[in-house]
Amino acid sequence: MSLEILDTRGDICPVPLLKTIKKIAAMHSGDTLTVVSDHPPARRSIPMEMDKREIEFNFDEKGLEFEITVNIP
Repeated sequence: MSLEILDTRGDICPVPLLKTIKKIAAMHSGDTLTVVSDHPPARRSIPMEMDKREIEFNFDEKGLEFEITVNIP
């Protein structure tokens, strides 16, 4: 079980989503990934992708930045 942080601040679409998908594919069941971003469209695209894949996540707003914590099934 590992805890990892993926910092996508400064990246624009579709890069935050693509980096998230790639990172999740390399992780194992029980791992946790926190994606940090400041790109407004990623607020919607990453959670939509997690819903599509039926992966649990939490969304935490931090001013102009946000964190999406993903629990790998």
